[in-house]
Amino acid sequence: MGFRPRALLLLILALPGTILSAGPDSVLRGRIIDRSGEPLPAVLLVLRRDHQEQPEQTARSAEDGTYSFSGLQPGTSYRLAASLPGRATLEIADLVVKPGETLIQDLVLLPESQAREYLRVQGKMDVVNTESATASTTFNSEFIAELPLFGRDYQDILVLAPGVTDVNKTGNPNIHGARDVDVVTLVDGVSTTDPFTGLYGQNLNVESIQEIEVITSAADASYGRAQGGFANILTKSGGNEFQGSFKFFLRTDRLDHDGADPEKPELAGGFPGSADVNQLSFTDLKPFVSVSGAFIRDRLWYYATAEFIQ
Repeated sequence: MGFRPRALLLLILALPGTILSAGPDSVLRGRIIDRSGEPLPAVLLVLRRDHQEQPEQTARSAEDGTYSFSGLQPGTSYRLAASLPGRATLEIADLVVKPGETLIQDLVLLPESQAREYLRVQGKMDVVNTESATASTTFNSEFIAELPLFGRDYQDILVLAPGVTDVNKTGNPNIHGARDVDVVTLVDGVSTTDPFTGLYGQNLNVESIQEIEVITSAADASYGRAQGGFANILTKSGGNEFQGSFKFFLRTDRLDHDGADPEKPELAGGFPGSADVNQLSFTDLKPFVSVSGAFIRDRLWYYATAEFIQ
């Protein structure tokens, strides 16, 4: 039995006016005005996420009414509230921040005497992009965190996409019957495929992954060198607020008093297997920790995660 560490450290360095990033930077910005179109300065803005264990962020609008939140983690359920003395508080819910994109959200604050409260009930459905023939499946970090994965490898997530299999459990997926060497894995746009074998060349800590896109057919011209498909992985990046987490996965025979239990003969073609299977003793412990924040706000960010695998 051996031990192997798996770690990832991302640094984001920015000079004035220029951002060099190891991961996509998501931004929320906009302008706050009154009903006549005049800018409102010094408006207090509070940005938080529903059902997420991360601190809320605050900002003030500038003299021209503009505001900005940078270094955001891509995801859903963002909620933005704006308040100013003498004005009615305005709150916008269900904001969606996409990786590497800027979300524009302008606000209009009314006097308290003119404010009204509205209750909005809406239903949502998937939008079909009729201008693209690309077939792909996307898994974000929120979805991945809730998965009961047997292992801690990103390849365990790829096989959840339609048309993707890994029958021999080598970590090299098969897409629509193509060869294992016909799948290219991109991490932040850089191929990690082993040029000698054509198979995957790097393992990743699942906690460092922000989003996985599995493209199974009709990839556009920005992709190449693969006949099967692509696994496009975006890693997490740090932000202005300090965040940290510690988790561990535990699997042990002590949680199952019957053990693995041999298969019934009628299910195994008449071969029941060894009765010693229910005597197996095992304990798998996989702890990992991640921290992120800013060395210098809006200039120097960091994201680090480490995982101990037995």
